[in-house]
Amino acid sequence: MKNHYCSINLNSLELSVKLGWPQDERLKEQIIRLDVVIRFLKPPKACQSDDLEDTHCYDALIEIIKQFVAARKFRLLEHLGSQIYTLIKKELSDNAEARVKITKKPAILNLTDGVTFCYGDFA
Repeated sequence: MKNHYCSINLNSLELSVKLGWPQDERLKEQIIRLDVVIRFLKPPKACQSDDLEDTHCYDALIEIIKQFVAARKFRLLEHLGSQIYTLIKKELSDNAEARVKITKKPAILNLTDGVTFCYGDFA
């Protein structure tokens, strides 16, 4: 039987994060945008069962991410990305891979669309 491509995508989750290299930048929260792709290696049972227990609850995952970033300060976007990836991977079954993409808009002249960092199991 052929496996179909299956994923759950969290698109543009806005999070308030204490992030920045200088300490004074971390004193004030800034909004980042988080995109997460959870890719299933084979279709989850929920495709047939229509049961939440047979997949990953994205609402619960979002709440875990929110609590995680609210309780910490981060100096680098790269560290934040790897930490969120590790957190997500702990919540997933062996049937799933993950990729996170974080975008922030630093106060840099002429940088109109911000800076993005990606981290995960696939491109």
